[in-house]
Amino acid sequence: LKYVVRRGDHGSVCKQCGSIARSCCRSEKLVLAPMSQIRPQSSRMFRSCSLWAAFVLGLVGSAGFADAATIQGELPQSEDFAIYVGKFCYDYTRHGWGTGDPDEDKGVVGEINITVESLSDQPLPESGNLILLVFDDESSHWKSARRKWSSSTCQEKKDDASLVAALDLRTDTRSATYGIRIREHLRPRFWYFTFASCGMDTTNLPIRYTIHATNDMHGAEKEFSLDHMGLLQVYELFTVGFVITGSLTSWASRYRDAAQDPPLREHPYIQLLSIAYISSGASCALFLAHYYLFMHDGFGSLRIRFLAVFAAVVANCTIYLIAILSSSGWAITTATLPNRRIFLCLIAVVGCLHAWTELQAENSTDQSTQLYSYQGSTGVMSLILKIFVFCWFAFQVKTSYEDELHEKKRRFYKYLGIGVGTWAINIPVTVILAFSLNPWWRYKVVVGVDIATRFLGLCLLSQLLCGPLSPISAENTFRLAETHEVSFTSFNQ
Repeated sequence: LKYVVRRGDHGSVCKQCGSIARSCCRSEKLVLAPMSQIRPQSSRMFRSCSLWAAFVLGLVGSAGFADAATIQGELPQSEDFAIYVGKFCYDYTRHGWGTGDPDEDKGVVGEINITVESLSDQPLPESGNLILLVFDDESSHWKSARRKWSSSTCQEKKDDASLVAALDLRTDTRSATYGIRIREHLRPRFWYFTFASCGMDTTNLPIRYTIHATNDMHGAEKEFSLDHMGLLQVYELFTVGFVITGSLTSWASRYRDAAQDPPLREHPYIQLLSIAYISSGASCALFLAHYYLFMHDGFGSLRIRFLAVFAAVVANCTIYLIAILSSSGWAITTATLPNRRIFLCLIAVVGCLHAWTELQAENSTDQSTQLYSYQGSTGVMSLILKIFVFCWFAFQVKTSYEDELHEKKRRFYKYLGIGVGTWAINIPVTVILAFSLNPWWRYKVVVGVDIATRFLGLCLLSQLLCGPLSPISAENTFRLAETHEVSFTSFNQ
């Protein structure tokens, strides 16, 4: 199923939805409300450009695109299908639980608004049923249904569901609209949305659905699934952090007396470091803009989000590139890359493999409560490749340290190895968090750790390249203006 995320349309109401859905409700946590009672939601650096481009392809960012509260798509045009379309995590409250009044607002933590409509003028088949199945994350519901999803019958899926609602599209409006209120009193919980055709042939009958879920206890952040809640503040904090540290690094490399001879700002590593800071700050600022828009309609802007992810990819790749190149001694001890062709080919291969594994994980729809990218097969491959890159770095920095005769540069390689090695601990830390945290904490904690380690990595590189251990000297810094002047004089002669 290909689906996009958009704002839902809450205009039409099917009068028969109430009795059908209420009779099929299989969980006391679900309370069907008439639509009238539910408020609608507002809704240069290097001439060998291939070297840097390979890293951009390789370490594609880990931010997902499935954080929207509004999901829209079309159902398969076939007979007897069952599809998963999305999930949403609700918070919980003990206030008002056990009052015995299913229509009372106390204890309600959120809402689900669902609209299904036929896009064809052809009459729907009289036989069979089109049904909505909603599951919670208990082992007897979604976990049980998911294990046998492809082999279970329609009735077995109904038995496992928390809510079953028959979708009657044979009305004059050819649409059905539901309003469901969610009650949670034990813990936060994921809810999973699926559709199934039980004997109804929908061939050549396009049917569109819209699902809009909200966490109504959280005010301005009600559009956020609980596992994404709090990311707005994270991006606000690190947007300011990257701007401040980037400005300090720019001052240290441009305006200090010690940065004038040799001119630090003209060294390739300082320029790459500036790119990393700019792209990191831009990524956080763009994510911030996306989430501010998301707060109003549950959708945000996919264009802004794509630019934010791309900027994060540029930042991560630039950090890895600085680490790999500096560990080989390029632009510090030597002006040439050792075994240049093998070096570039190896980076390209690793980059392509990273791109494949990360994009595979990015494009797959997460149907599991427990699954995180490092827990899948493509995530394991990505993890192995990142460990390989670190081992490659460690081997190169050890070789450069042993071959270097200049004491200051030896200290630089020593602290570079220690610093990047410590920084690389974020990979196993991320994996441990992915396996140990509760699902409603996992995504936002892992994203926060990823941004924090990028921030610390850039601070480390700023200290190494602009501080007292900096290996940058007149011998490995090239004045562009002087180079152009020499070439011009030589040409005249």
